[in-house]
Amino acid sequence: MHVLIVGCGVIGVTTAWYLARGGAAVTVVERREGPSLETSFANGSMLTPSLSAPWNSPGVWLTVLKYLGREEAALLVRSAAFPSLLAWGYRFLRNSRPARHEISFRKNLNLCNYSIDIMAEIRSDTAIEYEATLTGVLEVCRDEAAMRRGREHSRILAANQVPVKELSTAALVGMEPALEAIQHDLAGGFFYPADEVGDAYKFSCRLQEHAERHGANFRFGESAEGLLARDGRSQGVRLHGGEEIEADQVVVAAGSYTPGLVRPLGVRVPVCPAKGYSLTAPMPEGLPVPGHAVLDDRYKAGVVPLGGRRIRVGGTVEFTGFNLELSSRRVANLRRLLAGVLPRHAERIPVDEMRLWCGLRPASPDGVPILGASGVDGLSLATGHGHLGWSMAAGTGKAVAQELLGERPEFSLAGYELSRFGQEIRH
Repeated sequence: MHVLIVGCGVIGVTTAWYLARGGAAVTVVERREGPSLETSFANGSMLTPSLSAPWNSPGVWLTVLKYLGREEAALLVRSAAFPSLLAWGYRFLRNSRPARHEISFRKNLNLCNYSIDIMAEIRSDTAIEYEATLTGVLEVCRDEAAMRRGREHSRILAANQVPVKELSTAALVGMEPALEAIQHDLAGGFFYPADEVGDAYKFSCRLQEHAERHGANFRFGESAEGLLARDGRSQGVRLHGGEEIEADQVVVAAGSYTPGLVRPLGVRVPVCPAKGYSLTAPMPEGLPVPGHAVLDDRYKAGVVPLGGRRIRVGGTVEFTGFNLELSSRRVANLRRLLAGVLPRHAERIPVDEMRLWCGLRPASPDGVPILGASGVDGLSLATGHGHLGWSMAAGTGKAVAQELLGERPEFSLAGYELSRFGQEIRH
């Protein structure tokens, strides 16, 4: 069986690895010159079952209205994006109802938990190095209201086999001495031991090499112009320039660009781009290297040590269409976060050594990825992961591959397929 994958981000490359290892002939088409040079390149670097909650929490519409147009908002909707967001936004808000939100939360938790296990399997099978840190993630809370939100969040996590421990301020500093400088600003926090850290770009590059050794063919710098279909069945892809590649199965893992690729086949995928930002800087010499990534409840973003040599600050959500311009005011939010969590480190890092990046995270209206069958024979989907693409990549790749290979699935894709949106996406 020949499987063609469109897109070589962390989702596409992981799917390719499991398909190739399972004996399929695999071709991956990627418009960039290497793997994971778009959404996965400089993401927040955390694999976080603890952050499985979709963005559209109950009452999110009040938050959007309150912070409309304010650059400090964790979730910012640009006015220019409103027309393209109307239908998607309606579904986004409808899925923020408490009962629906909790169902989506649990789906994400299940896939994140599975994916953490599969990451361990990949490390065991390949011994790849990607600056992985398995010491867990800390969340700091600035006031008692944040602690109450954290306790409610912890209740759902614990009910779904995600370990969590509430910590006093003293216990936080005891676990992470780098927080000593801000201890008087903290009300306490939480420790998520199952969460991990790693560089998604380095992971993708190394796993691509392993997939190649198993026969996968990666065609970089090749842009998919459209999908081929005959008699209602997907047949392959047509590249920019006219070349056609036929395949028995096609997997579209093209992130936010997936809807445009599959629409000519009559497939409506409700995914829109959500811009995320990151800042990466060298670790200052002479200061303690943090042993844990630190989430800040106030900023809804994280400060992550990578390999003891770099610090990455990532987070925020900005709905602004496919605009990839770096907003200086949004970047300033990340600088404030770094200074607010690690002030001594922040003051030692020159501004000109801060590498800035933004990428488009593919967001579904219920906050759950869209995986598996598309409704067109021979065409599968792997998109819509939002802020959890890195957290869910390994599990997604193996689950999609097993379905295509006809193997007994370890993880069922029922409930993650496009069909869950029913009639509402057919118009």
